[in-house]
Amino acid sequence: MTYINIGRCLRVAQALRNVKNKDLADHFNVRPQQVIRWRNMQDMSVHRVQEIAEYHSMSFDQFIGLDDAKG
Repeated sequence: MTYINIGRCLRVAQALRNVKNKDLADHFNVRPQQVIRWRNMQDMSVHRVQEIAEYHSMSFDQFIGLDDAKG
């Protein structure tokens, strides 16, 4: 079974799109500390992953494919 590191995907997506933690926090109405926690998570709910992928203008598959970038 292959595991996908969602935090790594988020870090890569933010780097590709030049998105700051505060920008993401403001969009999702959370504190920047929560975004830092997301960036360090290895997994999270599918619903949240979908929302984050959409924020970055990516499909779910494109977003989780960022794990291969090893960013």
